[in-house]
Amino acid sequence: MKIFKRLILLFVCLLFGVSPGFAQKVTNDDVPQTINELQDSIQKILIETKTPGAGVVMVAGDSVVLLMKYGMADVKNNIDVDENTLFRLGSVSKLFVGLAILKLQEEGRLSLKDKVKDLIPDLKIINPWEDKYPVRVENLLEHTAGLNNWSLAELGCNNPNLKSLKASLEYYPKGRVVKYVPGSRSSYSNLGVSIAAYIVEKVSGMPYEVYVDNNFFKPMGITDMSFGISDKYEKTGAKGYENGNLMPFLYPLYRPSAGLIGSPKDLSYLLRFFIHRGKINNTQLLSDASLQRMEQGESFTVSNSDLFNDNPGLTNIAIRYRGFAYYGHGGHVPGSNADFRYLPEYNLGFAVTINEEDQSIIDNRISRLIMAYQTKDLPKESTKPINAIRNSTSDLSGYYLPVSYKFEFMKFFFKVKQLQKIVCKDDTIYLKSILGEKYKIKFIQTGKNEFRSADNNRIGFIQVNDPVAGQVIYGNIGMYKKTASIYAYALLVIFGAFYIVAITAIIFAALRILIFLFGKNKNKKALWICLWPFISISFILVIVVAIMLSIQTNIDYFLLLGNISPLSLLIFAGTIGFALASFWSVYFIFKNRRVKMSKIFYYHSVMAAIFNLILTIYFIGNGVIGISTWL
Repeated sequence: MKIFKRLILLFVCLLFGVSPGFAQKVTNDDVPQTINELQDSIQKILIETKTPGAGVVMVAGDSVVLLMKYGMADVKNNIDVDENTLFRLGSVSKLFVGLAILKLQEEGRLSLKDKVKDLIPDLKIINPWEDKYPVRVENLLEHTAGLNNWSLAELGCNNPNLKSLKASLEYYPKGRVVKYVPGSRSSYSNLGVSIAAYIVEKVSGMPYEVYVDNNFFKPMGITDMSFGISDKYEKTGAKGYENGNLMPFLYPLYRPSAGLIGSPKDLSYLLRFFIHRGKINNTQLLSDASLQRMEQGESFTVSNSDLFNDNPGLTNIAIRYRGFAYYGHGGHVPGSNADFRYLPEYNLGFAVTINEEDQSIIDNRISRLIMAYQTKDLPKESTKPINAIRNSTSDLSGYYLPVSYKFEFMKFFFKVKQLQKIVCKDDTIYLKSILGEKYKIKFIQTGKNEFRSADNNRIGFIQVNDPVAGQVIYGNIGMYKKTASIYAYALLVIFGAFYIVAITAIIFAALRILIFLFGKNKNKKALWICLWPFISISFILVIVVAIMLSIQTNIDYFLLLGNISPLSLLIFAGTIGFALASFWSVYFIFKNRRVKMSKIFYYHSVMAAIFNLILTIYFIGNGVIGISTWL
C-alpha cells in the first residue's frame, strides 16, 4: 500500500508541479512571549513531525539563553539527546572554509583576489574564459566560479576510504569544468568551496582539518567537533532518520563542504564567536573587518551595482525575516538537518539541529519561530513609499525559464516546474509561477532596469546581460531568460498530454487485445498498431515504477542512481528503448495505414505515436535518452 501511495504522490507532483510539504508562516498571534513558551512551541513541532531528536541553542550577548535537548539520538540503542550530542551539520561546514581563507589573508599569505590556478596549479580547473575572467578565491567561496553543484556520481560516491582532500577533488574531473563566465552568475557549488579548502591546505602546509582545529576549534574551546566520524559519534551520536527509518551514514565526497559533526554546545561557542565579531575568550581570532567581508558578496557582478545586499558572502548566506538580516548557513545531509544563524547588530543568534530528513521542520517552522521570538521587541524596518517611473515595460511580458539547473539531467522536468510568467500593467510587474509553488508577486519599476517589491520596497529583480545567456532577469527567484510563448505552451502541452497518452494507450491496447482474443477478426497488424504506442510509453512507466519500488529514502537516489546499479542501468536502457520504440511505432503505423481496422483505434495510435516521437525528440534535446546517471 505504501508503494502505491508513493507512486500516486509522484504523479500528482509531476502533473501539478507541487511539493507534498507546505511552508507555514508565523503570525503575530503565534509568536511566543517567553522562553518557556518558545520551548513548548518547538517541542510541539517536534512531536507533530515525529522528529526523533533535536538540539536548540540560543545566544544573546555573552549568555546562552536556551540550550534545549529533545528526544532520542539513537532510537535503537535508547540514547537520549543532551547538550554534547553530536549531530551532522551538513553545509554549516562551509563557514569554516571562509574563516580559514580570511585568516590566511589577514596573515598576508593569500588574497581573495588571487587566481586559483596560481595557488593550486596541481589541481586542473578548465575555464574557457581564464584569460579575461579567471577563477579567483572569492569566486569559490561566493559560488560565482561557474562550477556545478553535486552530480549524482559525486553524491553516490560514499567512499570512506578517500582519505585526502586532493583525492576527493580528483574523483570527478567533469565537475572541474567552468560552465559560465566567473562572476556573471551565482550558482551554489559544494565543489567550489572544497577547492578553497584545498587552497588552505596548500598555503598553510597542513591538512585542512588540522588547520581548522588549531586555529578555530581549540581557541574557541570546541573539543568534539570534527569533519568525519569519531569514536564518540559512533557510540552516542545522533543517527539520521527519515519517517522513522534509520538511514545509513553517507560519507560526503567533499568533507569541508558537508562533513562537519558537532554538538549544540559546540555551536554555542561558534555563535558567540560571530556575535563578538571574531573575539572569544579574550582572544581576537579574526578581525571584525574580515567578518564584515564574509557577510557581503562582492564577486558577483550584479552585486557591484549595490542593488542587492543579500548575495551570498564568503560561505555566509543572509536570509531576511521581516526586514532583519540573519547571517550564517543551513545544512543538510541525508537524515539530518541544521541551521546556524546570527543577528550581529543585536548580538543575537541561534542554532538548530535535528536527526530527521525533512528540511521544512527547521526552515519553515522552528527557525522562523525562533526569529519571530528574537525580533518581536526589536524596531521594525520602515517601509518607504515607492516612486515608480513610467518607462515602457511591455518587452518584459512573457514566459521565462531558468538559465541553469541544480541537476542538469533533470532539466527536462524543471523547465516546466520552474516556468515563470511576467505580466505588465502600466508601471506594475506581476510575476507568477505557472506550475510550481503557487505565488503571485507584484513589482514596481523604480529604475531603468530595476524592479522593487511592492510589499517591502526591496529590490526584486533587475535586467542584466549575461555573457553566455544574453539578456536575463536576476533576482530572488534566480536568473531567468525569456523564452518564446509557443515553446512555453509546447512544454505545458507535452507534460499535460503525457498522462492522457499513457492512460489511453493502456486502455486501447487492452481493448484491442480483448478484441483479438475473443473477436472474430484476428488481424495481427491491427493488433500491433495499437500495441506499439503502449509498448513505447511502457518503457517510461516501467522506469517510474522501478524508481518508486527501489527508492525508500532519499539517500537511495544517490546510492542507486550515482552508481552502476540495476536501477541506473534500467534508466539507461529504458530511455533508449523508449526512443527506438517511438521511432519504430511511427514507421510501422504509417507503413500499415491501409490495414482494415476501426478508425478510432487507428487514429488514436497515430496521435499517440506522434506524441511519443515528440517526447523522444524533447528528451534527446535535454540529454535524457541513454543517460548514464553514474557518470
